[in-house]
Amino acid sequence: LKKRGWQVRFVDPHVEIDHARSLGAADEKAQELAGDLVIIATSVDVAMDLEPKGKVATTTCSVMAPFVRDGFVAGHPFAGSEKNGLNNARADLFNGHPWFVNRHDDSVCAMIEAVGAREVVVEPREHDQAMALTSHLPQMISTALASLVEQKHVNPVFIGSGLRTLLRLAASSYEVWGSVLDANARNIGQAERELLRVMNQMTSEDFNRARRFMAKYNEPH
Repeated sequence: LKKRGWQVRFVDPHVEIDHARSLGAADEKAQELAGDLVIIATSVDVAMDLEPKGKVATTTCSVMAPFVRDGFVAGHPFAGSEKNGLNNARADLFNGHPWFVNRHDDSVCAMIEAVGAREVVVEPREHDQAMALTSHLPQMISTALASLVEQKHVNPVFIGSGLRTLLRLAASSYEVWGSVLDANARNIGQAERELLRVMNQMTSEDFNRARRFMAKYNEPH
């Protein structure tokens, strides 16, 4: 936002203003959540307890249903990485990616466009159900698999590119993901049961179906 000329104030007990300015991330450090547009970029549990003051507030959490309330635009920028913290911030992170919102708001849309993303209005419950399968379950699988490999003390010589690919998300932090998994537990549980059903009854048709999906997935969009 700073690169696009926006005036940015922030509230964060873990970031000093000199550090934020040196990275070109903000203009000043504020004492309260207030302003023309308040962007809540915290973990889900923290976001749920915040009561910003201003014209409109929007969230950047991986779930949307808990934030459908007065004065809020529930939001989810569908881009990111397993890294966190200001030092890992990138101005191009959202370029070309969808940014889900539960309703259109001019100021929120202007912010989304300023960071290079595109607004996609969705129904929050549909969003959370889909994210359980396409985002939250992959995080759980990666974390659980890495935990199991660690428990089994597997010799690194047996760890190849296939496992390393699956384990990329395992570097994510519990501080970010713990409250996401709690907030969307019902949908994630359903996705987990359906995955286990497929795994326990896997046939050649599942491989064929997977190959058809990957062929479509890899097509230019």
